[in-house]
Amino acid sequence: MAITTYAELKTAIENYYARSDSTFTARIDEFIDLAEDRIHYGDDGPLPSEPLRLVGMETTGDLTVSSQTVAQPTGFLAARRLYLNTDPKVDLEYMAPDRFWSASANTSGTSGEPKIFTIEGTNFVFGPSPDTSYTGKLAYWKKLDALSDSATTNWLITNSPGTYLYACLLEAAIWDKSFEDAAKYMAAYAGRVNALMGQDRKHRFPGTPLAARVDWVR
Repeated sequence: MAITTYAELKTAIENYYARSDSTFTARIDEFIDLAEDRIHYGDDGPLPSEPLRLVGMETTGDLTVSSQTVAQPTGFLAARRLYLNTDPKVDLEYMAPDRFWSASANTSGTSGEPKIFTIEGTNFVFGPSPDTSYTGKLAYWKKLDALSDSATTNWLITNSPGTYLYACLLEAAIWDKSFEDAAKYMAAYAGRVNALMGQDRKHRFPGTPLAARVDWVR
C-alpha cells in the first residue's frame, strides 16, 4: 500500500504494528505528533536521533529589520543564511549570545547598519541596533506542515514515507513499552535519516569534501 497521505500513514501504522484495537488507534495521532517532534528537533534520550535538515525543508523569506529585536518567522527551525538586501549586500555574522552581547557592549547606545546577529528565544537580535529600516533576506529550515485531517500531506511523506512511518512506529513502541521493537524501529528510522542526510549533502556539495555544518537554531 502506498503511503502518501495522513490517512494512509495511520493505516500503515496499524498494519505494521499489527494492532487495530481502540486503545492503540486512539493514540495514533499522538505517535504522529511525537514523530514530527523527533523529526524536527531530534532526541537526546535513550534512543537518540539527529534533527532532520534537508533541502526540501528549506525556504526563504524577508525580515523587516527596523528594531534590534525581530521575531522569527512561523515554523523557523534553523538559519542557513541571513543578509541585508543593501547595495552591496551585507552578510550578517552569527554570534552565540554571550559573544554577541560582549561585542555589542562596545557600541551600546549607538545605532547603525547591523553587522552581527544572535538568536534568543524566538527572536533575532541585531547589532548594532538598526538606524533605519532594512530588508533582511533569510534562508532557513522550516517545520514540515503537521499532518492532520485538514493537512493530509507534506514534503517528507511525499518524498520519504518510510521515514515518517518508522518514526511513528518508534513512538508507538516506546508507548507500548516494547523495548525490543523500539530498538528495531530506531535502527530503521536512523537508517532512513542517515540515507536522506547523505543524499542531501551529495546534492548540496557534489564532488566536494564535506565540512562540519553549524545550524543557527532557536
